[in-house]
Amino acid sequence: MTAFRIAAAAFVLALPTPVRADVVPTLTIALDSFSFSPRPIALAAGQRVRLVFVNRSGSGHDFTAAKFFKSARILDGAAPQGEVELAGHATAAVELVPARGRYKVYCSHFGHKLMGMSTEIIVR
Repeated sequence: MTAFRIAAAAFVLALPTPVRADVVPTLTIALDSFSFSPRPIALAAGQRVRLVFVNRSGSGHDFTAAKFFKSARILDGAAPQGEVELAGHATAAVELVPARGRYKVYCSHFGHKLMGMSTEIIVR
């Protein structure tokens, strides 16, 4: 009987674990002094995603992508005027469903884009 229980337990453990419908994939986007990471930002069209913006520097930055946010369906969080503003060491999240396309991203603070704080969002 013990061998049967071990075999039964092994069978149950080998079964695939169902994915919870309420679990949303998360992508962390780091804002550093004059860079974004990852570069470029790759997303799947029509797939719900939670974007977590983490400002790792002590000064303020923003994530400006007006066309991207306008074309996406925002489910939670906000991007007023197409940007997410972050004070130094702050974090913010926006949950959305992105639309297919290529979108420019930059920090709109004076001189930050010129110093390399820009990238692209590619939604396939």
